[in-house]
Parts: sequence; structure tokens; C-alpha cells
Amino acid sequence: MVKAALESLRAIYRGMCPNCGGDISDQELLSSGVCSKCLPTPLIDKEKIYRELIRKGKIGEYARFLEIESELKNFSKFFSSLVGSRPWALQEVWSKRVLMGRSFSIVAPTGIGKTLFGLMMALYLARKGRKSYIIVPTSLLVEHLLEKASIFLKIMAEKGMPRPIVIGYYSTMRRKQIKETLERITNQDFSILITTDRFLYNKFDLIKNIKFDFIFVDDVDSFLKSPKNIDKVVILMGFSPEDIEKILSGGKSNANTNKSTELTQPRHNRVLVVSGATLRGKRTKRIRVFRQLFGFEPGFSPEFVRNIANLFIKSKGDIKRETVEIIKRHGPGCLVFVPQVRGIEYAKEIAESLKEAGIETFVYERMNPKMLEKFINGEYAVLAGVASNRSPLARGLDLPETIRYVVFAGVPRREIRVGVDECNPQKILTLLKALSPLFENKLFKEVAPILSALSKIVPVNKELIERIREADEKKIELEGFAGYVLRVVRESRKLLARIMEDVDFRKITERLDVDVKIEGKEYVLIIPDVDGYIQASGRSSRFYAMGISRGLSIILVDDEKAFYGLSKRIQLAMDEEFNEYTIERALEELKQVDGDREIIKRIRKGEFSVEAVDIIRSALIIVESPTKARAIAYFFGRPARRTINGFTVYEVASGQLILNIIASGGHIFDLTTEGGFHGVLKENGYYTPIYTDIRRCSNCGEQFTDRDECPACGSKNIRSKREVVELLRKLAVEVNKVFIATDPDAEGEKIGYDIYAIVKPYCEDVERLEFHEVTRKALRKALLEPRSIKLSFVQAQVVRRIEDRWVGFELSRKLWEKFKIKTLSAGRVQTPVLGWVIERMEELKKKVPVAEIQLEDGSSFRLVNLPNVDELKEKFKDGKLTALIDNVTFKEETIYPPPPYTTDSMLRDAAQKLGFSVGYTMSLAQMLFESGLITYHRTDSTTVSTTGMEVAKRFLEESYPNLFKPRGYRREGAHECIRPTKPLNVRQLRFYLSSGVIRIPQKLSADHLKLYDMIFRRFIASQMSEAKA
Repeated sequence: MVKAALESLRAIYRGMCPNCGGDISDQELLSSGVCSKCLPTPLIDKEKIYRELIRKGKIGEYARFLEIESELKNFSKFFSSLVGSRPWALQEVWSKRVLMGRSFSIVAPTGIGKTLFGLMMALYLARKGRKSYIIVPTSLLVEHLLEKASIFLKIMAEKGMPRPIVIGYYSTMRRKQIKETLERITNQDFSILITTDRFLYNKFDLIKNIKFDFIFVDDVDSFLKSPKNIDKVVILMGFSPEDIEKILSGGKSNANTNKSTELTQPRHNRVLVVSGATLRGKRTKRIRVFRQLFGFEPGFSPEFVRNIANLFIKSKGDIKRETVEIIKRHGPGCLVFVPQVRGIEYAKEIAESLKEAGIETFVYERMNPKMLEKFINGEYAVLAGVASNRSPLARGLDLPETIRYVVFAGVPRREIRVGVDECNPQKILTLLKALSPLFENKLFKEVAPILSALSKIVPVNKELIERIREADEKKIELEGFAGYVLRVVRESRKLLARIMEDVDFRKITERLDVDVKIEGKEYVLIIPDVDGYIQASGRSSRFYAMGISRGLSIILVDDEKAFYGLSKRIQLAMDEEFNEYTIERALEELKQVDGDREIIKRIRKGEFSVEAVDIIRSALIIVESPTKARAIAYFFGRPARRTINGFTVYEVASGQLILNIIASGGHIFDLTTEGGFHGVLKENGYYTPIYTDIRRCSNCGEQFTDRDECPACGSKNIRSKREVVELLRKLAVEVNKVFIATDPDAEGEKIGYDIYAIVKPYCEDVERLEFHEVTRKALRKALLEPRSIKLSFVQAQVVRRIEDRWVGFELSRKLWEKFKIKTLSAGRVQTPVLGWVIERMEELKKKVPVAEIQLEDGSSFRLVNLPNVDELKEKFKDGKLTALIDNVTFKEETIYPPPPYTTDSMLRDAAQKLGFSVGYTMSLAQMLFESGLITYHRTDSTTVSTTGMEVAKRFLEESYPNLFKPRGYRREGAHECIRPTKPLNVRQLRFYLSSGVIRIPQKLSADHLKLYDMIFRRFIASQMSEAKA
């Protein structure tokens, strides 16, 4: 890729030399990484570059980056000398962050060596005279780390290294040990301190004045059980209690007047690292302290990171017997879940049936470490519980080597009962939301205000609900907010009662993916429990050192409608399918499941070398917009976040990659207005564009280059894309590889090339991702099939931009000279289009007489260029106009549906049917694309992929059986037509958005939905049978 780039593109980037900040060519960026002034003779090897820069006295920013690389090598050698193997790739990534002075939260699977990393980094820093504090959840872990440290200290002594003092405090220490340890702490006579978080809480006065350079919190979930621990760590990092209070009260701390970020160093260069298996820490407002002072927020939740085979069996009526048969066939290491509607008592009945069959089973109602130990040891073959995201069995277990498969004894589902006199707004809202896909436009207009009002008042506390119930029974009014809630509840019930009385409505409820019944004076709503299924089935597929273990889920279907709803929602939320259970299929899956378990066990025993299993890598994904970045981040659960210089970086795990996702904000560079011919040099027969960073006025939004003040309003409050360059480079240093995921067109390719050039000196492994829809499936496919930059696309965009500049600047100057008005402009596209508009206007002025005539039988025809139009008008007024038809023929015609939208046809219809301007339509389409609801909207192709045909098939088989007729509309090129990414019409989309099944980065407006509806209808029609007329 580099060779092609060097041979095919020539450009100069102003001020982008990583070392001196001077001008640099793309060839130099892609080879040695520094400009010819810093290094006249190009070199490739980083160590040689570093030595040459030192020799020439050219120590700049890039030299400091190379120092970090050298420091990392030293750390890796130190690590290897003590541990006996090199660090994992992720451990090297974390090391770079610490060595660069960055605080962060670790996102990584169990077994990757997070705690070992913390200890090794503390020992390494101790050699440099820096103090460290390691905080762990239990005294047992303190003892374990002290034992590890003593082994490493012995090795250090044998190798002639100075031995740092490592001390620890734990509950089973003898009195003499306690006294000695506390004295050492008081006298600061140590290099590394290891304690529990309880010690931090109880003995904080002993350590509050100690200057720790490195603090490592192991198991942040446990640490955050006491939110005050955050305050104590913040003080150890050099901030004051007043800083904390100012942040909690919404103000800015004195220590943080520049919106403290990860790159704004904490006092005294102190680094804080927090670690946890999942980082599902208690949500507390004190998390804001982490975010504002250290620029990161713990938050990674791995539930959406899965590798599961979803199988189903249609129950024949005896769930208990069928559950026993499955577990007898497939063996131990099983979790059994019952639906919430059945409850824990039913789980106990299932457990009894299993015990009678000789299968040891324990009903897991609350955290029970002893029972877990027995399950791990094989004394229990099965644990049983309720499928709910609140169940300890569904949420609290992380046993990747033990849990092989999950059986659902019934479809996971919830039941909500809403009485005709219901006073709980949350229940009424849930019911109306569930029914909303059925409401036609007229009825939905009545329901929408009620839904909006209910959404604004929930959640409502129990005390207020009781007041409303009492007032309703006594037929009295309330005042203030309570009165408003009461009125909304009464209006909601009236509407609900009227809807339920409609006989047709009851028939069409069969189309829902939820079940609605009327039992006495109650509406009973049965809802598929998607969250419960995801949480519970996810116990069988866990994140570990080599990726994501394979898991197996088997559902015994006892409610077909609930299963239909569950499978549809899982497909929409997770891109996962259900397959029918067969013994052969299950056994084949379990082979892979058991193979992964064996690997996990051997990794834990240390039987694999690091080289054999070190396949997880850290990667940076660079997209154009923040919306797209957030959408991608949430494909894999709740991401951890870092805030750097006002930019949000999301960090999340995806299989064998830890992804850091950041938005570039579109173009970073534009042609300079200073130098060459309008920003282009002509040298030796080559045209070389000169690029400089784009700047934007924070006051009026004007975009420009080469100025330090806004040309429109004169403001000096401007932001430069140079900030983005610095950010991307700093992030590229941290990771093992960079993926450029800008939009899949020539403009996106040029943005991608610019990013490629500026980050290449900091990360050798840079590749391009291309996907035409922002969906989990498309992203995964792109990650498996990365490519190089398409230089032909880049060159096309470069030529287009130069043509814009040359034609536009020169024509505009002609207009200024002619009309003496400097606000006039002309351009490559603008001027010819204006000419075309003028020509059309001239043609319109040439009037042509046309008579549109409609006959009594309803048929009509048009007569053009009639010489006697006025005479016809008079006859029509007098009732004397007749038509003689002497030959009538009838013929049947086949009407084929129009092809799916391309950009131009979408813009035309949006203007004609919806009244939207071109710019507005494109902005709406951009949001729909970035939210993962439509494919890329800049395309001239009508091609429909097999994925697109499958979307149409799913919708039509459900809504219009026998009318599906796939058409490919093949055209040359890689692009696809504009189409929906999900088999949902606008009402269904609205429902799944409001119910939370589909999550998107930003709320959609009514106009977004109108455009989506237009695109959806056109696409679905294109995949239907032709009509006869």
C-alpha cells in the first residue's frame, strides 16, 4: 500500500511534520515520517531515525514519541526478564499509555494479565524512584500479590537489579507485621504499597499526603461499591476536596480550568489506571469526577459481545420432561432459566424433576460462593433460575471454563397487567407503546400526544401513584404536578378503553409481536424479554484471552407468539438468527464449545506461551461523524469513554479487537490559499497540491484556511483541525493498528488518505474499512475484509477539488471585475447549473396551448398546440362541447415497479412529495445512514445486494405473502441503492425505537421518519410482483 502511495500521489501538508512542525510531503510522511529538513536522507527503521535526529540535534515532538517506543522496549525487556515471556499486545498498549502519563480504564477480558501488568509497571517505575499504590478487593489478593512480588524481587536481585521495597496490608497479618507496615507507611519507607479498598477507606489519613506517581485499582466494580473511594483516590492524585465538590455541584475546579482531559496531566504527572473484568461499576454521580479530572469513565459492559448458536425446539407440552432429556443428552455445565411469568417456584419444580432424574441441580436465587464452587467442581451439573436481567444467575456469573450451554424452559417473557382503572402511568405507557405499530395515521395522531405526555411524567414514585389512586377513587381533583399526572392518566384510560372496544382492532393485534389479552377488568400484556434472554444466554459465551468463547442456547418454545416476538427483536437488536434444534446440530456446536473451554482451562494453568494465544489487539477506528462513532460503539454494549481535548473516544471490545472509536469531523485539510496557483505547485511537470488545516469560527461557524481570525465576523475564537491531527496521532501511538472507516465514496477516500498519511508515522499497521450501512453485521464483515486506500478515488477527488478552486477563483474574479461586487461567486458546478436554469426559464416563457379534456365516463386525454383553444372553451361553457368516439379498444398492461432510489431520484421525490430542499434531504439521509437505518445515500446505483433482498423478503413474507419478487437491478460499481437496513415500515420502526429494542445515537424527527418511509416504500415496491392494469 505504501509503495503504491509513493508512486501515485504527490501532496504537501503544511505544518504537519511530526518532529519540527514544518511542511512535509505525503511521501516523507509515509516513509521516514519526518520532513527533509529534519532528515535529509530518508530512513525507515525507527531506531535509526531516532539516533540520526539526536546526532543532528533535531530533537522535536517525533523524537519524544520515539523515546516512548524506546522506553516500551525497555519495559518489555524488564517484563520478560522477570516473567519469562514478553508482555501481551494489550499489556504493551497499556504500558504506552502509562509511560505517556495518561490515566485510563482497562477494557479487556478475564485472563489477559491486568493485575500482573499493574504489578510489573509498579516495579518498573520503582526503578526510576517513583511510588506506586495497588488497590485490590480482598486481603487474599493482597497476599497473592505480595508473594508474586517477592518472587520477582528475588529474580531482580539475582540479575543485579536494585530491589525496591514492596509492602502490603491485609487482615490476617500478625500484630508485629501490622505495626512495622504502618510505620513504613507513615515514614513513606516503601516504593510499592498494596492494600484492599477497605484499607483505603479506613486508614486514609495515613496515606493522604503521600505522593503516588502510579495508582492501580484492580476490580473497579468492588472499588465503586463505596463511592467515597473515588474522592480518596482523587486526593491521592493531587487534587483537593474542594475540586471534587465543585465538580459534583456542576462547577469547574481550579485545577481544571481548561476542562481537564486525559491529555491535560494530573498534578505531578500522576497516573491512575482502573481495571475490572467488565467495568460495570456502580453508576454514581462521582463517576463525573473520573471523567472531568482524568478524562475517562469506566463503563464497559460486554453483554452484546457474543458468539452464540441460538437453537429452538417446539415443545410438545411437557417442558419439565423435555428439559431433563436435553440435559441428559448434553451433560453438565448447564444453566436452566424459566420465564419471568413462571417465577422462581417453577424453577424449583424444574430442579426437582432434574434431581429425580439423577442430575444434581441447585436453584440459584442469590449470590452463593459455596454453591458456585460446587458447580465449578462438578458437584452440581446444573444451576437453575429466572431469565431476567435482575437475576443473579443471569447477571452475576462469569465462568467461561465451566458454563457450556443454556436451556430456557419456556420462552423468556414478561407479563404486565393494566387494569381499566390503572393509575400507574408507566404501565399505561408500556401498553400503549406495545400497541402503537397498529395505529393508523388518524388514530396515531390522537395517541401521540398521550404517549408524549406519559413519557414526560414517568417515572412516578409510589407515593404519588397512591395519591392519584385515592383522588381517582374519590372523584376529586389535585393541583400542581400531581393534578397534571391525574389528568393524563384519566385521558389515557379513556383512549385505551375506546381502542379496546374496537372489534377490528382485536383482530389485527394478531400482527403484533406481543400478546394482548383482556381478562376481566384487566389488559394483560405479554412481552418477549429480550434483555433477560441476552443476559442469560450470554453466560455461555464470554470474553477471554483469545477472543469470545462459543456458546449454545436452547429455547423450549411454549408460546409461539412470544417466540416470534423474541426472535424478531433479537434479530433487530443483535443481528442473530434462531435455528431449529437437531441433535446433530447441537452436538456439532458443543464440540466447538468444549474446545474453547479446554483452551480457557489451559490458559489459566499457564500451559500456553504468550505467542500462542496473544491474538487480541487494540485498534483505532476513525469515522467522520460523532453520530456514526457512537452508533458503532454501542453495537457491542455500553462502551467505556475517554474525553480528550473535548473529543469523545469510545472504547469497547469486539471479538479479537479492543476498539477505540473516534470521529474526525469530516475533512481535515483543504487547499491553501497562499502559495502556488490557488494552492497548487507546478514543478518538473508535476502538479502538487498544498494542503493546510481547516479552521472554523466558533462564533459564526464560518470555515476557512490560512487565517487566525474569521473572515466573516472577525472573531479570533477559532478551532483548527490541527487539534484533530494531534489527537489522532496520540491515539495511533497507543494501538496495534488503525482502521480508517470514512464514508465509502471518493470524498471519504480522500479524507481517509489524509488520515492515513498523518497517522502512518505513529502506527505501521493502517488499513481501510468499507461498509455501506452502519450495522453490526456490516462492520464485522468489514473488519474481516480490510483493504488498502483506493488511490484512483483519491486522485479523482484531488482533481475535482483543484478544478473547484481554479475554476471558482478565476470565474469569481472575473465577476468582481465586471460588476465591482466582491460577494459574487461562480464555480465548476454552480455556473453551468445556473446556465441550465436560465435556459429552462426561457423555454417556459414560450407558452404552448394545451387542452386537458375529461369525458363523462371518467377517461381523459390531452390536446396540444390547438389553434382554436378559445373556441373550445366557449363551447364547454355553453355545454355544447361533445366528443365522438368511434373506436374503443381495451388492453391489459403490466406495470413494473420503479427501481430503488439513487441519490438524484431520492432528492427529486423528496422535493415533490415532501417539499424538502436538496440540502435538507441530504442532512436527513445522512442522519438515517449514520444511525444504521438506511444504506449510504450518495450513490448512482440501483443495485440491490442479497442482504437487501433478504430485508425485503422478511418484510413481505410477514405483511404481503406471495408478493415477494427479488430484483437485483445490477449496475457496475461497488455501491448499492438507497434502501432500509431493517425489515421495518415506519410504524414498526417508531415502535421499536420507543421500546428500546433499536437504539440509535440521536432522536429522529418527524421529517426523518417521513424520508425513511418514502425510501422504505420505494424499496419494498421494487421487490414486489408487477401489477396488471
